[in-house]
Amino acid sequence: MEPNDCRNCEIRSLALFGEISSEGVDQFAEQTYQVQYPAGATIYEQGDKPEAAFTLREGIIKLVRNSGTDRSQIVRLLVKGDLMGIEGIFEEPYRQSAIALTPVRVCYLPLPMLDRMRTEEPRFTEALLGRWRRALNEVEELAVELGTRKAEERVAAFLLHWQEKAEHDDDNWMPFPLSRTELGQMLGLRVETVSRVLARWKREGIFEERSSRLRLLEPDCLDQLLAQGTETATAAHRE
Repeated sequence: MEPNDCRNCEIRSLALFGEISSEGVDQFAEQTYQVQYPAGATIYEQGDKPEAAFTLREGIIKLVRNSGTDRSQIVRLLVKGDLMGIEGIFEEPYRQSAIALTPVRVCYLPLPMLDRMRTEEPRFTEALLGRWRRALNEVEELAVELGTRKAEERVAAFLLHWQEKAEHDDDNWMPFPLSRTELGQMLGLRVETVSRVLARWKREGIFEERSSRLRLLEPDCLDQLLAQGTETATAAHRE
């Protein structure tokens, strides 16, 4: 565990504390600290009673929902600045399990501190609800998009979504730590289908992959695929 310097944090503009005053940050920052987890570590499990929420400072985390029938669904991927586990402030158990896809560094935000901030920092509640709403919108929009698409279109929609969300280096490489099995879990597809689609697109030069990183070379091809799928579905609905 490491102490936090929230006022001078490099991700403060992305994180929850970025929306409250520096004085408010100083008042509560001493109650927070940083924790590092290796890839594969579970930060918290679905159904557990929450003790804290977390802001992701570095790395990628997957939120996994278990259905109770030995099936799991990746509902969201988190990147730097994303907030997780905030359901505890509403006295609810964690809704998903949070698992590190890469080595990660998170800020530990004790729930009693967050509850006090809701009372003493009026802007905090507005910021909290805004982030909660954006997270739900992201999940819902992606679910609707994937739920109405054929297999290839689902993969294309996710890759374009991830291109917008993930960080890129100067050569437009972005992290892609998902296995084919995990991608299938997220998209509701069999791993064989995902592997076949990605293998063909790699041969066709639509994307390239290297050491858990991916770069889209022809994103317009994926956009066209989605547009054609939408046109076909619209025409079928009219008939």
